Amino acid sequence: MSRESNCRCLLCGMERHLDGKFTTARGLDTYRQYIRFSPALSTFLSARDLITYLHTDDQVNNGHHSKDQILAELLGSVTANRNAATARDLLLLAFVPMLHSVSRNIATRSPVLPADDIAQHVVTVFLGILRSAEFSGRDSHIAFAIARLLRRNAFTWAERECRGWAHGSTGDGISEVSVQDSCQPIERAALLRHFLARCHERGVLSRAELELLVQSKLDDPHNADYSNASRQRMKRLLGKLRREAQRRNQLRRAELQLRLF
Repeated sequence: MSRESNCRCLLCGMERHLDGKFTTARGLDTYRQYIRFSPALSTFLSARDLITYLHTDDQVNNGHHSKDQILAELLGSVTANRNAATARDLLLLAFVPMLHSVSRNIATRSPVLPADDIAQHVVTVFLGILRSAEFSGRDSHIAFAIARLLRRNAFTWAERECRGWAHGSTGDGISEVSVQDSCQPIERAALLRHFLARCHERGVLSRAELELLVQSKLDDPHNADYSNASRQRMKRLLGKLRREAQRRNQLRRAELQLRLF
């Protein structure tokens, strides 16, 4: 599809999964059964043909129904719960470029937020919009209206999350191992204290390990004189925290995939 094949982001992974799903014999049969009685969709022999048409900027229909007619029919299937899973997957594929754009904009404005958290929330908001009564029966400017509502809701969430980060009150704390350089020193210290405390509560760090990291990273990080053994121990602890953060990010991606597919 349109994304680079080697990109490991959550949205590209979702796109590859859905594209692959519709190219299998079973997926192709599911798609053809879905479009069988649809004048708006039946001219597209495969899901890839349909998505390619929806992604073009060309306003000439070339014998096809308008993009608004196609999107309206897909949305109608979702809201009426009529082959909703197939319609939802086609809409996700159709709006992947827009989901990427919104996620990148949020990441640029709110670099403290993890990229996977942003993508996960953007997709969740998008799926909620598809079921919204606001779009039931709408037949014009559908893509624009969806993008506008998604941006408003997603940016509101990002602002709220950033306020939570500033006060050290976000999530489970484990995935916050990488504190962004864009934060102010006081904010970085607050986030790090919260993160280390959550690691201790979850059993990732012992009390002694917690005290060592607090002393080395927060209390007097520049003037303290540590032995080589202590420095090696801190390196091992930091490696342990990075592995735990990576593991939890992988679990989070897997949970999102399960909810989608």
